[in-house]
Amino acid sequence: MDLSSEPIRQDVADTAPLTRREIADLLPGVPGWSLEDRRLVARFACKSFCDAVTFLQDVARLSAQESHYPDMSIRRGRTVDVAWYTYAIGGLSRNDFIMAARLSERLRYRQSGGL
Repeated sequence: MDLSSEPIRQDVADTAPLTRREIADLLPGVPGWSLEDRRLVARFACKSFCDAVTFLQDVARLSAQESHYPDMSIRRGRTVDVAWYTYAIGGLSRNDFIMAARLSERLRYRQSGGL
């Protein structure tokens, strides 16, 4: 099953963070994402600061649909960093990979002329 189509598990507080092996197995399912400081991270170049803010808002809406939120920032006025991490368990969960896959899928759809 494609990660982006998997359901988000709403209560992960009682689960353990993913192991290094599990992370290594899931990472190929989210091309363009990497591990940095124990987080699942991707950088997105936008055309302008206003485009970066719009992108942040889009990510916020996607995240609100599942109540699973990333850390986000704008660097250099137009580069958006998105980092997934499940604070409730102190590490990465499968939800982080699912949300990264959903965001990537949404971007691919937009780049192909959708939305």
